Amino acid sequence: MVKEIQIIGVGCTEKPGIAHIGKSFKELLVDAVYEALEDAQLSPNSLDGASFSYAGEGEIGHGGIVPTLVDALGLSPLEAYINIGNCASAHMAFLQGCEMIESGRYHNVLVAGFDKLTDILPFENYMLMSTDSLYDFNLGFSHIDAFLLQQEYLRKYKIKPQTLKKGLLSFATLMREYGALNRVACNYKNKIPTPEELARIPFFGNAMNAGEGASAVILSSVNSSNNHPKVTVAGRGYTNTSHYIPHRYNKELLHKNGEVSDNVGMYNGLPLKLAVNSAYSEANIGPDDINIMELYDQGLNGFISLEASGICEEGTAVDFICNGGGSRNSNIQINTDGGNIARGHAAGGASLYQIIEIVKQLQGRADGYQIKNKNYGLSTVIGGAYATTAAVVLKRGEDD
Repeated sequence: MVKEIQIIGVGCTEKPGIAHIGKSFKELLVDAVYEALEDAQLSPNSLDGASFSYAGEGEIGHGGIVPTLVDALGLSPLEAYINIGNCASAHMAFLQGCEMIESGRYHNVLVAGFDKLTDILPFENYMLMSTDSLYDFNLGFSHIDAFLLQQEYLRKYKIKPQTLKKGLLSFATLMREYGALNRVACNYKNKIPTPEELARIPFFGNAMNAGEGASAVILSSVNSSNNHPKVTVAGRGYTNTSHYIPHRYNKELLHKNGEVSDNVGMYNGLPLKLAVNSAYSEANIGPDDINIMELYDQGLNGFISLEASGICEEGTAVDFICNGGGSRNSNIQINTDGGNIARGHAAGGASLYQIIEIVKQLQGRADGYQIKNKNYGLSTVIGGAYATTAAVVLKRGEDD
């Protein structure tokens, strides 16, 4: 990277796992953006550009939405762009924002994501047509089915049902413990369910809590006037493969197949592994340097993401979680905001919540549990069940 990219301000909707019926998507976005500007102690007039994200046009009911967003924010005229990549949309916008800073044409860039499910289309319907719908939807296939096909992970590593159940219950409990401490989370101050209660919930309590909200960060090439410790973007990685699973894991069809071993499949999250490795390489670090990780938690994906990120060896993440991995006493803390499960998941802005959590943790101003070691954080996300993947490494600056 040719320029130092700082994150100087953050803002978000609280409780993004519920329907905010009383506010439009414009109002949710305005609240989050101006909270980030206030956090950065930056005037709206100082913004040079913006990169927005949402989950998809069918969900919000707008096509050419960028002028609508710029106008709602009172920022017209402004150079601004939109990114759509299912649940990875906000990371796409963040990466574009970084490139805008690197170009030298922009000094302060707004990155913001949002989603409003109750206005136009039920979330379940969106999920059924959010892949290559010309083919997949007509064949009765969606990326919901792709998540279910992750059972290949269990077969590959011969994980016994009781071991899996224990791992899922442990992860579901951990997310709710973190979420109960986080004032932004839907589960804030909630009682932690018993294992028996979690066992009656889909995925043993590992289903996302879909809802509405907006999130925003301010990227800058110059130092902020606020007193927060500096947090910079140290490394990035990004891949797009295919919504069609036989293509996604076919080595002969992958453009950079020299980086791909013969041992690939839905059990090892190959696209995310490539993105994470790129981020590690750019940051000149490895998985052992990471103090906090935010990942996309839904079903088995938490386990696969841990392994694709090198936090665990392949096939060992279930045991890692069962043995306390990711908890307060672990070498690495995972989803300290409660993740999609307990924080909530407003799809178009969800993964930006992950980056916001890491920024606050590295600055020592977390909204919930505060980690002790604050050097590096890793945020990973998938869109369309690994069709799109992204990874961002953040670094705390040296104390003055």
